[in-house]
Amino acid sequence: MAGLGLRGAALITGAGGALGRAITLQFARDGVRRIAALDLSDKGLTETAEALKSEVPNVEFLPISVDIGDEEQVIRAFGSTVSKFGRIDYAINNAAIAAPFLPTGETTIADFERVQRVNLRGTWLCEREALKQMVNQEPLEALFIDTPLVTPVIRTLLGPQIDRTPMGRLANPEEIADAVVYLASDRASYITGSVLSVSLTLRSPRADADPQFR
Repeated sequence: MAGLGLRGAALITGAGGALGRAITLQFARDGVRRIAALDLSDKGLTETAEALKSEVPNVEFLPISVDIGDEEQVIRAFGSTVSKFGRIDYAINNAAIAAPFLPTGETTIADFERVQRVNLRGTWLCEREALKQMVNQEPLEALFIDTPLVTPVIRTLLGPQIDRTPMGRLANPEEIADAVVYLASDRASYITGSVLSVSLTLRSPRADADPQFR
């Protein structure tokens, strides 16, 4: 098992830049073997591909040149990813640009709109396409608490998975509250740097059998 032992497929925007390249490499080190890399720079994507091949050569790498501010390009990029990998488990909206470092009074409308097109519109477009895909695929793992946010539709979708759990239900808010107060109390005075998971973990029975989950 590599690193954190992550499975599934990752999509990373801005993967041709320094931060995006670092994120891509770390996902690979920690076990992800299918990565879609989105960036406007072909040169940057090539450099990321070379770095990945040098360090973690057994990754299936899909470079996609895309302007994330363009709706049609984003739709095609996500479609290509799903066609190639069958799913998207990690969507990292890393792409961003900056305007010239000037006082607001000297910033042009063109520079302002260029930043908004990428950082706001582009991020939202990518989030939208990721959510469209993720709600229609069986999760590797999912965490849900029985609150009004779990609508009747979501509850129906979760039904088969809930039925497979030992308790046969979702965690209720009071159970989460008990854990929160416990961690804030002196009773947890020597607990540091740990994760106390009290929400129901639903693991797909297909996860170990179906290649697309690996």
